[in-house]
Order: sequence, then structure tokens, then C-alpha cells
Amino acid sequence: MTTAVPRRTFLGFLLAAPTLVAAARLGGDVWNGAPAAADGADPGPPPSQLTDRYDLSDFLTDAARPTSHLVSVQVNPDGTAAFALPRAEVGQGITTAVAMLIAEELDLTLDKVHVTLADARPELVWNQLTGGSNTIHALYEPVRRAAAAAREQLKRTAAARWGVPVSTLATRRGAVHGPSGQRAGYGSLAGAAAVTETTAVMAELKPAAAFTLIGTPQNRVDARLAITGRKVFAMDVVVPGAVPA
Repeated sequence: MTTAVPRRTFLGFLLAAPTLVAAARLGGDVWNGAPAAADGADPGPPPSQLTDRYDLSDFLTDAARPTSHLVSVQVNPDGTAAFALPRAEVGQGITTAVAMLIAEELDLTLDKVHVTLADARPELVWNQLTGGSNTIHALYEPVRRAAAAAREQLKRTAAARWGVPVSTLATRRGAVHGPSGQRAGYGSLAGAAAVTETTAVMAELKPAAAFTLIGTPQNRVDARLAITGRKVFAMDVVVPGAVPA
């Protein structure tokens, strides 16, 4: 008896740092589908082609997952969030799309999420390949999971400060709100929410029904930099000692 191709899941992690930093690490398999029918049962529809089950984008996504925990979301003392994107923005809009994922899970406004291009990191290997329309396929869950882990840690920090259950708190527009009108901006919680040892945490992703940013039209977060000539592209990078080729 055979089973369907397994899908991977991610665990949230808080990383040791002076301010709140969160990431996601590949967890165990979550089986997507029930076992095939036993002998003698209705065989069901004809088998799908291999590419229907596993294609190039699936390969690139799986290749990126072992190093997903090295790509982290940081909450700064000024209440903004920062993310170093390990893929190249070449006009396809991934800077804006990733910023939307983080803003959605953190309950931040889009202008409070700063996405920059990450420096090349040998340890990331396949997790810094741009191609095959794969960026959002590969980063969609780990980036959201990291942002969700940061959101829940901010709530836990506020709950401890106010002496109330975490379940009574909510996050809106860059702040944690308490049951009796308490409010704490993310910036005021970021330092206290930091951990000294990397710690696994549970963080539920928002259901699609609760989305306010994902799936909506948004202006490009890098548009002003691009049209004013201040955006840095690969051709603008100065490498000491390099000559034209």
C-alpha cells in the first residue's frame, strides 16, 4: 500500500540576539493524503504524471528548506521589522511580496517592514537562487512562520509585563493590545522579547480568511527608490579590484 508524497512543515525558532529575531526550521513530514486503496477496491482516477507531483519548483523549494532557519525576521527597537532577502530583486516584485508576508503575520503596516538584499552567504547554498518563479514558493511558509513566531513572542512578553494570559491579547498595527486597554508598541517590547539561547516555539499561521494584505494589490515598496535612481542593482555594486569584463 502506498502513500502520497509528503509535504514538509516548519517549526518556529527564536534566535539568540540583542533584539527579537525569529526564524523557521524544517520539521517533520506531514503526510498530504490518505493511503492508496487496498487491493480489490475502486482504483479511482488514473495516476498523475510525475511532474504533477514534483516539478522544478518543488525541487528548488526542498533544496532551500534545510537552510531556511538561517533566514530570519528581526523586530527593531523602533518598531520596524527587517528582513534580508536572499534572492535577487530584478523587477519581479519579490521585495514587495516578501514584505507583505511579514507585515501580514506581524500585524504591521507595510511601510514598517524593510526588506533589503542579503549579501551572498556560502552557507545558504540553494537558498539564494533566483529563478523558476520560485522565491515565493520557497519562502512563503518559512518567512510567515518566522514572523508569526516573532508576533507570539511579543504577545508573551506583553502578557508577562501586564500579568495577564496571552490568550487575552491581540496585535494590531504594530502593537500588542491588552484586555483592559493596555497597549505596547513592538519597539518597546523588542529588547525584552529577545532570548539568550535559540529556542523552539509554537506559532500558528494566520488563516487565509484573516488576511488583510496577502492577496491584495499594493504599491511596490521599492518604487520610489527605483524611479529616483537611488535603488541599488547588481550593476551598481562596487567590488574592490574588479575590472570590466
